[in-house]
Amino acid sequence: MLGKKVIIYMISIIMVSGLLIGCGSGNEEASSGEPDEVEVTKLRIGHESNVQTPAHKALLEFEKAVEEKTEGRIDVEIFPASQLGKATDLMEQARRGDIEMSLAATTLLTPSIPEFAVWDSFYLFDDAEHAHRVLDGKAGKELMKPLEEKGLTGLGYMEMGFRNFSNSKRPIETIEDVDGLKIRGYNPMQIKAWESLGVSLTNLSWSEVFTSLQQNLIDGQECATTSFYTAKFYEAQDYWSLTRHIYTNYLWYANTDFMDGLGSEDKEIIEEEVKAAIELERQLMKEQEEETLAKLPELGIEVNEVPLEERLKMGKLMNEAVKEDIISECGQDIYDMVMSEIEEERK
Repeated sequence: MLGKKVIIYMISIIMVSGLLIGCGSGNEEASSGEPDEVEVTKLRIGHESNVQTPAHKALLEFEKAVEEKTEGRIDVEIFPASQLGKATDLMEQARRGDIEMSLAATTLLTPSIPEFAVWDSFYLFDDAEHAHRVLDGKAGKELMKPLEEKGLTGLGYMEMGFRNFSNSKRPIETIEDVDGLKIRGYNPMQIKAWESLGVSLTNLSWSEVFTSLQQNLIDGQECATTSFYTAKFYEAQDYWSLTRHIYTNYLWYANTDFMDGLGSEDKEIIEEEVKAAIELERQLMKEQEEETLAKLPELGIEVNEVPLEERLKMGKLMNEAVKEDIISECGQDIYDMVMSEIEEERK
């Protein structure tokens, strides 16, 4: 009888031990489970430039760096070539938070932010480095402030570069050389400015320019160096003169709520990589310009530098012609401040 009691007692101990082991095993399994997944923040960037441009290439590097440095906490997605719409559409999307960032030439945003009209003045900058000093300095930062009322934050300026002058008559070396030339016109401000130098303008869409040049309906046109090359205007022109009369920036901005909602570490990473991408884009743009200019003589185009002294003469007359129009949009204080900073940064 005693033997049976011993056996029953031993069975009870074994069962209790099993339960304890089972409970212990369950706790251990719970404590060693997989960690919670990291919440991923979407960063969508929409812009108009095609995938071959320095701007898009720099954004791809931005995407790679941000995703690596945040260890996947931020997922960057880029929508190039107006996939999501034009500049004004993209601004509205960024305001609403449908996308987090966009880029655009400020001249395209002037209807929404009239202060940007100041950048449409002629011959503001002597060279790209001069433009960078101004845009990265007080004037560039002050001109980002109007974005705040729209729930947007300015991040910095990439560039599309300078516009230059082509024609089939003669190289532009002095202010007198543009007198009497017929070129393409495309907006009232531009037409008014060039007419102050004795240039005759015909209002044409971009798609009409090549045919008009071929048929000698106009003598020339003005655009960026890369546009001159990709549009094959060299087939209908003889001279490419580096007038550098307009510098086109490429403003990078973000939804303010998005930026404010980032953790301090991720926000710092974003800001650092924005600066790195801007530097890269400017370098790529410089290289692209140099490569394109080297190709033009091989295509029968005579390329010439226009002396700074002559450019400043042209700028004085052109800006006098449009100054009041620009001030009526951007305001006297903005105009005076920007012009003062431009002179301050002139070397």
